[in-house]
Amino acid sequence: MGMFDLLKVEMKIPGYSTIPDEEFQTKSLDNCMDHYVITNKGQLYKEVWDHEWVENPDTPIGGSFRKVEGSYLREYLTNFHGDIIFYTSRPMNEDRIWRDYTARFTDGRLTRIWYEDKQY
Repeated sequence: MGMFDLLKVEMKIPGYSTIPDEEFQTKSLDNCMDHYVITNKGQLYKEVWDHEWVENPDTPIGGSFRKVEGSYLREYLTNFHGDIIFYTSRPMNEDRIWRDYTARFTDGRLTRIWYEDKQY
C-alpha cells in the first residue's frame, strides 16, 4: 500500500455541486502524510506545523509528536509544475465507480482540473 499525502480542495471541482467537504488522497507529492491545499484561487499550498515530542510510557515508542499550538502556516508552492492525481478512499456511487482527479499546475497555479471514472 504505502504512504500518501492528503489534499483539501477549496473550490468547486467537476463532479461536485459544491466545494468538496473531504480530504483526498494523493501519491503525486511527497508521500509523507503531509497536508496540501488547492485554494479557491488555484494556488497550491503545503500546510506546515511545528511539532513537539510528548513523553508517554504507554505507547510502544515512549511518546508521540503533537502539533504546537499557533505554529500553523501555509507554504505557497510557487514553483510546482506538473500534475497531481488525487482520489477519495471510497467509491463515488453504487455502481462501483472510482474517480481519479488530475489537477495540472504551471508555476504553482492551477491551469486545469478533470476526472476519469474507472469501473472496478
